[in-house]
Amino acid sequence: MRKKKNSVTNWRNEKKDIFAILGDNKKFLMPAILVIAVIITVVIAVSANHRATEIAANTAAEAESTTFEVTEAAMEENAHPEVNALVEKYYEASAAGDADALKEIYKGLDETEILKAVATSEYIEKIDNITVYTKPGPVEGSYVAYVYNEVKLFDYEGKVPGLETLYICTDESGNLYINGDIADAGELDYIKQISVQADVIDLNNKVASSYNEMVSGDEALAELLTKMRSGVQVSVGEALATSEATTPEDNAAEEASEEETEPGKTTITTRIIKATDVINIRSSDSETADILDKTTQGQEFKELEALANGWSKVEYKGKEAYVKTEFFEVVSEETTVVDNGEENTEEADNASAAAASSASTDSSAAASSSASTESSTKVSSAKTGKMTVTDSVKFRKGQSTDSEAITTIYAGSTVNVIEQYASGWAKIEYNNKTGYVKSEFLKD
Repeated sequence: MRKKKNSVTNWRNEKKDIFAILGDNKKFLMPAILVIAVIITVVIAVSANHRATEIAANTAAEAESTTFEVTEAAMEENAHPEVNALVEKYYEASAAGDADALKEIYKGLDETEILKAVATSEYIEKIDNITVYTKPGPVEGSYVAYVYNEVKLFDYEGKVPGLETLYICTDESGNLYINGDIADAGELDYIKQISVQADVIDLNNKVASSYNEMVSGDEALAELLTKMRSGVQVSVGEALATSEATTPEDNAAEEASEEETEPGKTTITTRIIKATDVINIRSSDSETADILDKTTQGQEFKELEALANGWSKVEYKGKEAYVKTEFFEVVSEETTVVDNGEENTEEADNASAAAASSASTDSSAAASSSASTESSTKVSSAKTGKMTVTDSVKFRKGQSTDSEAITTIYAGSTVNVIEQYASGWAKIEYNNKTGYVKSEFLKD
């Protein structure tokens, strides 16, 4: 018992001695504790910073290198009722020209695409016999759909076959929609890769062959489709022109860039055009010319020249080839100004001649601008009647680039030419209005 008491007493004495030491040396101890605390804080902060940097680097790396594994999954036919229902709804809206419904179903369509869909609906009676072939999409809840359909046009008894590729995704609420605004390069690459798989190519070739055989064997259908494409282009152009809100100053600046070129220089316009269908690439501008190859839908070409006979001369494998203009749409257009002395190609020579004609036209117009437009000398041999506009041009009240613009007439539009003048201008009727455009933008 005594031994235990002595042990407790000794512990207390030792404890008292420790606190006494700490108390006696606190002026040295407190700075030491502060230094240790600072060191610990710095270590924790540096460690946290390293972790944050690693997380950010990993996130950035993942964003930059997003790739999706492409599998050889076979196409499934009408395998997903919810996808079929969305596609049916989409085609119902397309046939009806319902812009609001299209915007809700097909996310990412721009104004021009909506206008084109609405204009096309004027020629469509119905779309049926829809078959949806799907492959898994790159992200969860997505599908790549290849949709076969048959279009019944007004004024035509048969049904025209077609095939459309749709990227279908699921939104945060679990609803399906057609994605027309793909921002992720990885998703685009995935869709491109599966679209060249054997079963997709076989389906595309089968539909394209059926379509081409039907059109080539039916002159009335070919004429109706040409009329439809031209009509859609005109309707879209007019709708866009109506929505323009440019000021007279803006119009003047636009005209200065479109119609005026510095003396001694030539303006050359280069276009990139995209195939809207699978068609033949030929050695010359004739349907009996040798077939060099076939286009794929969406394939792009550099257009060297748009010919008046409905063909386009394009660059193909480093050489010249020809395709039907009606099956292409303009993707981009670039205008450059070069010195006349530097031109040594056929394209540049043609552009130079056009520029010389334009310069002559401008000078003639300027010389006669103070006179009445009706008193300009008529060109008796010039063609009148229905003609086609070859490029977007201002429709003006008078024979001068300074005259007020009534509207813009877009390429492919048909106008009624009343008279053509030596000044290089033509008096025309367009949309029940009479005005003037430059003759160089008209063709038979």
